[in-house]
Amino acid sequence: MTLFAVPDFRNLSLILRVFVSVSILLLLLPLLSADNQQDYYTQAVTLAAWVAPFVIITLTVLLLCMRFVLNHAYDTVMAWAITMASYLFCAILFQFPSEAWFADMILISVYVWGFMHYHAILQRALSPALSEAKLAALTARIRPHFLFNSLNAAIALVRSRPAEAEMVLENLADLFRAQLKDGNQASTLGREIELAQGYLAIETIRMGHQRLQSMWYVDAPEQAEVPHLLLQPLLENAVYHGIEPSHRPGEISISIIKRQDWIYIRIDNPLPEESNKTKKRQGNQMALANLSDRLTLMYDADATVRSSKQGDIFRVDMRLPYRKAV
Repeated sequence: MTLFAVPDFRNLSLILRVFVSVSILLLLLPLLSADNQQDYYTQAVTLAAWVAPFVIITLTVLLLCMRFVLNHAYDTVMAWAITMASYLFCAILFQFPSEAWFADMILISVYVWGFMHYHAILQRALSPALSEAKLAALTARIRPHFLFNSLNAAIALVRSRPAEAEMVLENLADLFRAQLKDGNQASTLGREIELAQGYLAIETIRMGHQRLQSMWYVDAPEQAEVPHLLLQPLLENAVYHGIEPSHRPGEISISIIKRQDWIYIRIDNPLPEESNKTKKRQGNQMALANLSDRLTLMYDADATVRSSKQGDIFRVDMRLPYRKAV
């Protein structure tokens, strides 16, 4: 069980949380030693005068070194060491009283390790979503309804359309390989689009080109860093809950665009006819809740995912911060 974990300071919401918690401490610390109201305000202003630049410098250094720190074997020690080095730099630069250095470093160390302990607790609370997502996706892939029909479709195409049969088997193998990948690893947008298109290609051949159609609009860098298995489970939900229960042809629309420092993803699928709503399949909201937990684990509060009904369309909207994969 991990007691401490380094948070990803590339998340804006995490930086805001640091500023809020530090501000609360600045308001509380003078109460421990102030004798009157004047002393309280004087000490609060004095503390803020050096704490503010120290926090800004420390967060800037951590932000620049984040990839190195997160990939280091002793990431927590590295984060603490960077914070201490930042304090010593500020102490020399702003000429802090040397007799207060030791006490300040003790208080800062308690805050840093406490913050990392809080993040470790948050990770433990959300990490089951990773294994659940991997298990659910793998279960879906070996679901007899999907697997056997996909294999039967490939067998039927071997003689008449061998190229399509080969494509079905290659995409099926690619999907299995993706499910076995470590769910903690990040992926790229290009790779996730490739997996999602491979899945839809299988389903299109299995169900027929008239029954299932897809429309893609992508205006975002393929090297954008995104969570593993981001799109394919959502498209599987769209097929399983929107296309299969319906007797009408259906189109799944996927839009992925980059605006400033954000990536916006929208997936639309038709809702089944009114007569089939009593046979509505379960699990869609569970999958969305699982995805929300995984996004929180990777992006904190910076990423959002929500679903809505727009007439006879079921819509999933996501917003992710743009990060370029290494």
